[in-house]
Amino acid sequence: HKHMASLTAAPRAPHPSILGHAGRGARREQRSAASRSRLDVSASSSAVNADVSTPRSRCEDAKQDLLRLAMEQRRGIGHSAAERDIMEAAVDALVAAAAETPRLTTYCTGVANTLPTRLTASWRLAWTSERETLFLLEKFPGGWGGEFGNTMKSTKAYQRIDVVEQSLANAVVFCNGNEFVVDSVIRVEGPERVTFKFTGARLELKKPFKFTLNLPPVGAGWFDNVYVDETLRAARDSRGDLLIVVRDESLEARGLA
Repeated sequence: HKHMASLTAAPRAPHPSILGHAGRGARREQRSAASRSRLDVSASSSAVNADVSTPRSRCEDAKQDLLRLAMEQRRGIGHSAAERDIMEAAVDALVAAAAETPRLTTYCTGVANTLPTRLTASWRLAWTSERETLFLLEKFPGGWGGEFGNTMKSTKAYQRIDVVEQSLANAVVFCNGNEFVVDSVIRVEGPERVTFKFTGARLELKKPFKFTLNLPPVGAGWFDNVYVDETLRAARDSRGDLLIVVRDESLEARGLA
């Protein structure tokens, strides 16, 4: 608009010929009109581009906010009720941002989030409200200096899902390499919901010696994948827990380390 104003409102020097002045004014007005037309087209194009890009930008911002909160809350260890409410609101904001355009909805929320191409993966825990997992992460954190100044890796939790094989393994990999794994059989019930039933649990010791302790499986339930994209998944389950995980195809995440 400033440019357009400069074209139409610029002072004109007086000229002895009124006819000649009027002719140049007419030509100037024609150029100004053409310029306004180009500006209008450019503005319309920018508005269209903004409409397309803004929802995706808001979705990415909401996603980064969620991951930041997960890190600040230490994956959920010791979180308060107020912090849980903040995480729930952040997930709702992400789902809402993704649902603003059909282009995002078809990939992120509610439409076939349980397809093998989306759900089958190894997922590393970013945040959870599930008490049993948080207990293990808190009591066996790792990540401190070991012998000879070596830094021990931190204890991590994973979900290994294979929709085609109908399998789910919840694994906690301790800082020393030992694992606690709960195996389940799963069934896709809809575009978001997956039911599961525990089939076995085991403690796999690798240090100081190799030994596997099998434990009886107990439990069944479901979880809804309310958001899934290329790198992040958010789920709510039948116990009222919230889970945030990120895709991780490392050997440890896949149980191959």
